[in-house]
Amino acid sequence: MKTGWVFVAMTLLGFGLTSKYRPCKARCRSLGLRKCFKICRIATGDTIALPCWKNCSVFINGSNAANDLRGCIQQCRVGKTCETASNKTGFIKILKDKMLREGPVFTKDGHFYIVLPLAGEISRVDLEKKQASTFVAPSVNGFNGMPAGLQCDTENNIWVADARLGLLKVKQDGSFQQVATKDNQNETMQGCNDLIFDYHGNLWITAPFGPIAPNNLTESRKDPFGSVYCYNMTTNEIIKVAKGILFPNGIAVQHDSNGTPKKLIVGSAFNITAPLWSFDIVGPCQIENKQVWGNLPAKSNIDGIDYDEKGNLIVTDTDSSILFVFDINGGNPTCQLKLPTTRLTNIHFRPDSNELYITGDALLKLQWKYNGMKQYWEIA
Repeated sequence: MKTGWVFVAMTLLGFGLTSKYRPCKARCRSLGLRKCFKICRIATGDTIALPCWKNCSVFINGSNAANDLRGCIQQCRVGKTCETASNKTGFIKILKDKMLREGPVFTKDGHFYIVLPLAGEISRVDLEKKQASTFVAPSVNGFNGMPAGLQCDTENNIWVADARLGLLKVKQDGSFQQVATKDNQNETMQGCNDLIFDYHGNLWITAPFGPIAPNNLTESRKDPFGSVYCYNMTTNEIIKVAKGILFPNGIAVQHDSNGTPKKLIVGSAFNITAPLWSFDIVGPCQIENKQVWGNLPAKSNIDGIDYDEKGNLIVTDTDSSILFVFDINGGNPTCQLKLPTTRLTNIHFRPDSNELYITGDALLKLQWKYNGMKQYWEIA
């Protein structure tokens, strides 16, 4: 349809789907190099992330320029365009105003929620009427919250990762509690960003911010003081399981075929190499063996991540508004999909469905090729 043709045109112009990458050829010629058609060759069907290319190629000069251009081609390669359910890119806009949204989640009773971090609100969205209304605006002791991520538990409570207030638990009547102000080592909680339940009921949480209110808001964009917490539902302890990370953001859990938590995946934002870190889960709220599981193109800005039922990890790049997809083994993206937004933050599947909901400066719906991975409350 018309939307699909517009997308194809955007992809061809923006990412150079040809056997020779045109922005590379232009840069190559401006450097006075010869045989630019060989230097800038890419495989048919490959795509190059344009923001990555611009950042990588801008300072190339000198005797090693040809090799540097080839290096940028490899560094910024992201694979083919992803297939969707109907091989068409039919995005449906549900909310169109330019407010920044995050943290989409479906609850057990079928309601859909998002957060407006800058407004300090959690909103309930009527997907049929395409309308949003304020559900709760949390504050504690006069300090307003900055909710960033949401998850639902087996009792239909909403758990909130909040940059100012830490970890919150919200009931369906809008009442809430601040779960903890200190961790199990009596250290002040750091501000939180995103969270995910594993199938054993443990809640894993990224914390890229400094100590919660009343402390001033600080971020680990340049100084890697970001952490990862785990909330043990059995012992009611919140445990810092990793630290020293540059702005830990999106978080997901990979399970084995028996539903046992296997790996914790954490995306690092504001990191030049755009890494996805992996940790082996060796017990309840216990991890070890930190290593790079995969990378987005250099200088990408990782935000929300989520799995589909086939074990593909979908990763958002907030700056380029591109979804990158990794297979179960990580490494480099297998495909990418450009979205019709200027800002992209997070993703979430409708339960037992291939409907993928996407937040950013709009709320979008897309029919993915596969259903989403089941949430904890669906299998518990």
